[in-house]
Amino acid sequence: MMKKTNYLVSKEGGKPMIILKNCKLLPELVEGYEGDTADIQIEDGRIQKISACGTEAPEGVCTYDMEGKYVLPGFTDMHIHLSLSGGDTLIDNAKSAVQQAYDAVKFAQDSLMAGFTTIRDVGSCDNVAIDLRNAIDAGKIVGPNIIASGKIITPTENGNDFFAGLYTEADGEQEIRKAVREEMKKGADFIKIMGTGAVMNPGGTPGQPIYTFEELKAVVDAAKFKDTYVATHCHGTQAIKDSIRAGVRTIEHSSIMDDEAIEMYKESGESFIVPTLSVIIGLADSVPESSTFMKAKAQMILDNVKVGMRKAYDAGLLLGFGTDQGATPLIHGENGDEFALRKEFWGMKEIDIIKQATINSAIILGRDKDYGTIKEGKVADMVGISGDPLEDISRLRNNVDVVVKGGEIVKGK
Repeated sequence: MMKKTNYLVSKEGGKPMIILKNCKLLPELVEGYEGDTADIQIEDGRIQKISACGTEAPEGVCTYDMEGKYVLPGFTDMHIHLSLSGGDTLIDNAKSAVQQAYDAVKFAQDSLMAGFTTIRDVGSCDNVAIDLRNAIDAGKIVGPNIIASGKIITPTENGNDFFAGLYTEADGEQEIRKAVREEMKKGADFIKIMGTGAVMNPGGTPGQPIYTFEELKAVVDAAKFKDTYVATHCHGTQAIKDSIRAGVRTIEHSSIMDDEAIEMYKESGESFIVPTLSVIIGLADSVPESSTFMKAKAQMILDNVKVGMRKAYDAGLLLGFGTDQGATPLIHGENGDEFALRKEFWGMKEIDIIKQATINSAIILGRDKDYGTIKEGKVADMVGISGDPLEDISRLRNNVDVVVKGGEIVKGK
């Protein structure tokens, strides 16, 4: 529990002015300030000033003693499904729209309490993520920043019915352009499509392309016309290469890559990988009896993703941070498992993994002007944890003591 002193509303009458005192910092995640300890002053939702510990606070300002906790930028989960619970997908799909919405509120807040101040929903039933985003932005509900895609655009495929309201089917360039415009009309921030078969789809083969290059290009062109980008579900090498050539911004999973695909990522500068290790390991290890078909497919790609992603990391590619929370068997709020898994499975450095969940994801999403590091002027989205995560990254697994979102302390008062 943090020690608290007085309270003062900002001079403009907006959000309270507060100071987080005695913070420990990771210098790699701080801009414009030298030192590994600081007091951080927040006003109107942004970081106003970073100063040496012990700096005298203005009279009447609310101060919180962080008592030496490590303060990091708020985390971003770039791959989440708010209408899925992590249990049996068939049961999730049977929920009413009201139940979907009710559950989505809790699921989003679970991620926020785990330190994920920004989440990107890459496909939800009944556009529930779009409506929830709007409610949070309007101040009606406490929750993380949500970037929402609406429904997933997919070609007509055997097994699509398994996901009920999650998909919009579109075949050929004309239907695809129409589908993109429909999702944008509903309020989507970006467009999500299926580029290959899915592990969780009973009719899909994970590495098999399901859209042609021409169709992929049509999606990208239609999205660009609406000033946004495309994220593609993609496990197989050929579809990955086609997605890069087509100009897809984020390639989700990117499980099976050869050396040419990695080089294409490096040369493009416009296509980025969002790995989701938690879901692949989870599906390969434990699934409901009704979903045993998922286990075999996950095990099939697990060896590929272990080798390919390590090569991508060694090649210096800018990797994002995703988990696939909500997909079987991942429970919302346990997003932090991904930190330790990337260390254990791929042998990545702790600081690099934390960067993937902060500044890397902010850069990929085009939000690094306001998010991703601790810097004066940036939005005050931060987390506080006990203990150095560079010594033990598992400290980021369900061990976040303090969460600050938009300059307000939402956990740890």
